[in-house]
Amino acid sequence: MQRILVCTDGEEHSIKAEAEAILIAQTLGTGVTGLYVLSPYLKKFTHEIYAVGRNECCDHLDRELYREGSTGLKNFSSRCATAGLECITLIRNGYVAEEILAEASSGEYRMLVMGAKLLATWRERMVSVNVPAEVFRKSTIPMLFVR
Repeated sequence: MQRILVCTDGEEHSIKAEAEAILIAQTLGTGVTGLYVLSPYLKKFTHEIYAVGRNECCDHLDRELYREGSTGLKNFSSRCATAGLECITLIRNGYVAEEILAEASSGEYRMLVMGAKLLATWRERMVSVNVPAEVFRKSTIPMLFVR
């Protein structure tokens, strides 16, 4: 049976999406996969700003992002276990939308669930990368956005 793919980043909207995915998976009797993507976007600034100590800074950033992702996925996995669901967790490195789409197109998933922030002001919309919109335009499987 196909699984539900849940994209998470540990923020409030993602935690709400996780809860919805758990409820849907229980209803459908399927497993879930939690995906956390380590984006190179933050490292770009590290390379541009720091000349001295750049490697140490990048290594520290990698460790902290991995730790944050692992903690979020561990919490999600724990909530799935409490709900009696089989849960697989994945951490990928790369551009977030591309990694989500690559995993979603593997053929293993019945649905993709993502949290979505409400970008209220024009400034928020201009400076924020709207990953859910980018994924929606290219996804080949059904999607659910949770605010």
